[in-house]
Amino acid sequence: PKARVVTIDGDPSVAYPFDHLAHAGVVRDVVGGAPLVAFWAPGTATALGASRIATAEDIGAVGVFRPVVDGRTLRFEARSGAIVDVATGSVWDVTGRAVSGPLEGTRLEPVPHDNTFWFAWAAFRPGTEVRRPAAP
Repeated sequence: PKARVVTIDGDPSVAYPFDHLAHAGVVRDVVGGAPLVAFWAPGTATALGASRIATAEDIGAVGVFRPVVDGRTLRFEARSGAIVDVATGSVWDVTGRAVSGPLEGTRLEPVPHDNTFWFAWAAFRPGTEVRRPAAP
């Protein structure tokens, strides 16, 4: 119940556990007929579980995006802690921005999502599918 998840409200509503995202780094999926990609990156501490946030657990951060640039669907991989699109070798950050490579400065379209605890989401969306897609 206290697992952290990133959720997308739709038909169907879906949830991706943070622990799976942290392990994979990048996951691809299709929700409501549209492709999406979720990026996970370390460096975000929880405000819970410690007397000081600076010493709290690093739960990471997640961004969810449409993996399309100029009409072309990109395929992303986690490589040595970096998020890389296979076609161009550009490196992307968790906000969906290319930070180096041929696509530097390009931004992916964000997909509305929520980062929350499973119990909080499931109380209002009990039919949500919990997904753990394989890493690309």
